[in-house]
Amino acid sequence: NKIRRIPKRASYSKETIYPIIDAAPICHLGFDEDGQPFVIPTIHARVNDMLYVHGEKSSMKLKQSASGITKFITVTLFDGLVVARSLFHHSMNYRSTIVFGQGRLVTDAKEKFDPHGHRRKLDSRTLGRGARDKQEGTKGHQRRGH
Repeated sequence: NKIRRIPKRASYSKETIYPIIDAAPICHLGFDEDGQPFVIPTIHARVNDMLYVHGEKSSMKLKQSASGITKFITVTLFDGLVVARSLFHHSMNYRSTIVFGQGRLVTDAKEKFDPHGHRRKLDSRTLGRGARDKQEGTKGHQRRGH
């Protein structure tokens, strides 16, 4: 897929795309199930050329990952609103990317719990929660009372 409107603004290089992916706090995962399109917000982490999304095993988005269908992930960083004299000339400055690919479930325990890979990056978005849960011996998504 290529940008058609003002194509000189587009870049397809990893040097441009990876910083956008890495800086964004969330992404949107899109897929098609039986002719019905879905786009779901989630958190993500990139390790080298691999893009991981967070999710519960029983969720629809992760079940779709195992099906081998093509998916896409969109990431947008909003840089600012451009306000003009005329409403029709308002605009916004943003950086975005769309990544297409085949998904798969991460089932290998070494890959799933690698403290130096995607777990570290996801943990950085939750302010160290993963490391704390590991120390306390909690599993999965246990709920605690407030």
